[in-house]
Amino acid sequence: MGFPNRSILAVAVLVALSRPIAAGYAPDKAPKLPDGFCPKETGTATATTGECMCNWQHKDGCTGKGCMYQYGLSFYHYSCEDCKCVAEPSS
Repeated sequence: MGFPNRSILAVAVLVALSRPIAAGYAPDKAPKLPDGFCPKETGTATATTGECMCNWQHKDGCTGKGCMYQYGLSFYHYSCEDCKCVAEPSS
Protein backbone atom coordinates (compact mmCIF):
# COMPACT_ATOMS: atom_id res chain seq x y z
CA MET A 1 0.00 0.00 0.00
CA GLY A 2 2.91 2.37 0.65
CA PHE A 3 4.44 1.72 -2.79
CA PRO A 4 1.98 3.82 -4.89
CA ASN A 5 2.38 6.76 -2.52
CA ARG A 6 6.16 6.62 -2.90
CA SER A 7 5.80 6.56 -6.68
CA ILE A 8 3.61 9.64 -6.63
CA LEU A 9 6.04 11.39 -4.33
CA ALA A 10 8.99 10.46 -6.55
CA VAL A 11 7.24 11.77 -9.66
CA ALA A 12 6.32 15.01 -7.86
CA VAL A 13 9.92 15.53 -6.76
CA LEU A 14 11.24 14.88 -10.27
CA VAL A 15 8.76 17.33 -11.79
CA ALA A 16 9.64 19.98 -9.22
CA LEU A 17 13.38 19.56 -9.77
CA SER A 18 13.10 19.63 -13.56
CA ARG A 19 11.48 23.08 -13.68
CA PRO A 20 13.80 26.09 -13.93
CA ILE A 21 13.63 28.32 -10.90
CA ALA A 22 14.05 32.06 -11.48
CA ALA A 23 13.53 33.30 -7.94
CA GLY A 24 16.42 35.38 -6.69
CA TYR A 25 17.76 36.15 -10.14
CA ALA A 26 17.86 39.56 -11.79
CA PRO A 27 16.32 40.00 -15.25
CA ASP A 28 18.59 39.60 -18.28
CA LYS A 29 17.85 43.06 -19.67
CA ALA A 30 17.70 46.43 -17.96
CA PRO A 31 14.46 48.42 -18.03
CA LYS A 32 14.32 51.79 -19.79
CA LEU A 33 15.16 54.23 -17.02
CA PRO A 34 13.71 57.75 -16.95
CA ASP A 35 15.97 60.73 -17.67
CA GLY A 36 17.79 61.97 -14.60
CA PHE A 37 17.26 58.70 -12.73
CA CYS A 38 19.80 58.10 -9.96
CA PRO A 39 22.35 60.93 -10.25
CA LYS A 40 25.91 59.63 -9.77
CA GLU A 41 26.55 62.23 -7.06
CA THR A 42 24.13 60.49 -4.69
CA GLY A 43 23.60 56.95 -5.99
CA THR A 44 24.38 54.14 -8.39
CA ALA A 45 21.83 52.56 -10.73
CA THR A 46 21.73 48.77 -10.77
CA ALA A 47 22.52 47.08 -14.08
CA THR A 48 19.28 45.12 -14.54
CA THR A 49 16.74 45.68 -11.76
CA GLY A 50 15.97 49.39 -12.23
CA GLU A 51 16.91 50.38 -8.72
CA CYS A 52 19.03 53.23 -7.43
CA MET A 53 21.36 52.25 -4.60
CA CYS A 54 22.01 55.33 -2.52
CA ASN A 55 25.63 56.15 -1.69
CA TRP A 56 24.66 57.05 1.87
CA GLN A 57 23.58 53.70 3.26
CA HIS A 58 21.42 55.01 6.08
CA LYS A 59 17.69 54.91 6.81
CA ASP A 60 17.61 58.62 5.89
CA GLY A 61 19.67 58.09 2.70
CA CYS A 62 16.55 58.24 0.51
CA THR A 63 13.47 60.44 0.50
CA GLY A 64 10.14 59.61 -1.12
CA LYS A 65 7.15 57.31 -0.75
CA GLY A 66 8.82 54.28 -2.33
CA CYS A 67 12.19 54.42 -0.58
CA MET A 68 13.37 51.19 0.98
CA TYR A 69 15.91 50.49 3.68
CA GLN A 70 16.66 46.80 4.00
CA TYR A 71 19.73 44.92 5.23
CA GLY A 72 21.53 48.22 5.74
CA LEU A 73 20.93 49.37 2.15
CA SER A 74 19.00 52.47 1.15
CA PHE A 75 17.47 52.31 -2.34
CA TYR A 76 14.45 52.96 -4.54
CA HIS A 77 12.89 51.60 -7.73
CA TYR A 78 12.68 53.68 -10.90
CA SER A 79 8.88 53.54 -10.74
CA CYS A 80 8.93 55.83 -7.67
CA GLU A 81 8.38 59.31 -9.05
CA ASP A 82 9.17 61.28 -5.88
CA CYS A 83 12.16 59.26 -4.64
CA LYS A 84 15.73 60.49 -4.58
CA CYS A 85 18.91 59.72 -2.74
CA VAL A 86 20.21 62.19 -0.18
CA ALA A 87 23.87 63.20 0.00
CA GLU A 88 25.63 62.05 3.16
CA PRO A 89 25.89 64.95 5.58
CA SER A 90 29.41 66.13 6.29
CA SER A 91 30.60 65.35 9.80
